Amino acid sequence: MKNTSTYQASAAMSNLWAYLQGLSLSSEDKHWLADKLLEKKEKKTKKELVFPHIEENFKMSPELQKMVLGPVPEGFDIDKELEQMWEERAK
Repeated sequence: MKNTSTYQASAAMSNLWAYLQGLSLSSEDKHWLADKLLEKKEKKTKKELVFPHIEENFKMSPELQKMVLGPVPEGFDIDKELEQMWEERAK
């Protein structure tokens, strides 16, 4: 399935390239197009993970301590949970 998707993307890019070569673009037009292509890529890759600010004098409530401290429940797969967490954050 992944190969089909890769093939379709390659074919689409090949068709686009053929179309662009058929246009009579000035040097300025080509630079503009290149800038637009790079601009889109930069926007996609600039995701950051931002952590909330925690005040120095923060005191954890007993309820919160029960949720985050102590033994891990039986059958809890920490690796699976971490993988899922990072996948969700990457969206």
